[in-house]
Amino acid sequence: MNGAQWVVHALRAQGVNTVFGYPGGAIMPVYDALYDGGVEHLLCRHEQGAAMAAIGYARATGKTGVCIATSGPGATNLITGLADALLDSIPVVAITGQVSAPFIGTDAFQEVDVLGLSLACTKHSFLVQSLEELPRIMAEAFDVASSGRPGPVLVDIPKDIQLASGDLEPWFTTVENEVTFPHAEVEQARQMLAKAQKPMLYVGGGVGMAQAVPALREFLATTKMPATCTLKGLGAVEADYPYYLGMLGMHGTKAANFAVQECDLLIAVGARFDDRVTGKLNTFAPHASVIHMDIDPAEMNKLRQAHVALQGDLNALLPALQQPLNI
Repeated sequence: MNGAQWVVHALRAQGVNTVFGYPGGAIMPVYDALYDGGVEHLLCRHEQGAAMAAIGYARATGKTGVCIATSGPGATNLITGLADALLDSIPVVAITGQVSAPFIGTDAFQEVDVLGLSLACTKHSFLVQSLEELPRIMAEAFDVASSGRPGPVLVDIPKDIQLASGDLEPWFTTVENEVTFPHAEVEQARQMLAKAQKPMLYVGGGVGMAQAVPALREFLATTKMPATCTLKGLGAVEADYPYYLGMLGMHGTKAANFAVQECDLLIAVGARFDDRVTGKLNTFAPHASVIHMDIDPAEMNKLRQAHVALQGDLNALLPALQQPLNI
């Protein structure tokens, strides 16, 4: 089995049955392997379209999307799509061809430092430097893309490694993304919620990504507190929930925006205090204490200082905070 065949084998092992791409010389061995490899390839007319299609696939299916491009201009055309996947937290694995390893750094035909270009718009980028590390990198790419806060990962594979043959062993990864449950902080948040007279729930796109919509709805059924959503959070709260005030922010409802401005406790769930939501940050929810719940520690206190920051799985945090309220 050569490296290109192993790439297709790894895709099947990850449950991938559809990929999006546009072929070129440096990635042609992978296309040869795709031909009868049991994975459907959907030909796009531009690499950016392939990246966007992979994003749409991931949104629609909940699986990791996969896009494929050749070296040089093919890889650079993926950049906008990768940036979109990073900003929207969409799991995507981009596989790019690269010039053969001996020619890297020689300004070879269609050679570009894809690894360097992609670092700013991916969760992680890999340059495969030997056939033996290909199984590990392919497995880790999918784990990184889908674990924690999802996002795009790029795997750059030189052509000579795609063509090299050898006996490769499957690689099984264990991503250690378990977060210690914040018992003390949860208790503090419960006390704040119990004392609040005008609490407000601010729901972002992270709820859907964490598959925490049922937990959120159970939380609202118990607390009966008012709720508002961001654009990406729409659908998490049922439209007929009696205390649902609609979308928040620049294009939101008057009711949602006024309620947030008057609340005394704002619980942000899977949300990031985007400027389209907050407007002038120093005047957003000016009277409110803030409880911020998110899987990504980088979002905590990034824009709005939280009185209590709860990092972890929303499926665990929401039930822990759940309680009937006297409001």
